[in-house]
Amino acid sequence: MKMVSVAVLKQQLSHYLHQVEDGEEVVVTAHRRPVARVTSIMPGDLRIRKPTADISALRRLKGVTLSPGRTAVDLLIEDRAGR
Repeated sequence: MKMVSVAVLKQQLSHYLHQVEDGEEVVVTAHRRPVARVTSIMPGDLRIRKPTADISALRRLKGVTLSPGRTAVDLLIEDRAGR
C-alpha cells in the first residue's frame, strides 16, 4: 500500500491510476493524515440499478426539456456526447 499526499496525487494522477489498475492500493493523505483510499473496481462491483425517481422528476429540473418520443436515456447520451 502506497501513501501519497493530495498535492502529489494531483500532480501525478495518471501515474497513480496506472498503479491502481495494476492492483496497488493508494492511501491519500492531507496534512499527513489518511483521508481516502483509492482502489481498483472489480468487474462484479459495477451494477446497473433501476432509477429511484420517476421520469416526471426530470421535468422539474431546470434546463431539461423532454420531447415526445425521446427517452431520458437518449437525452443522457446526447448530453454526454457534447462534453
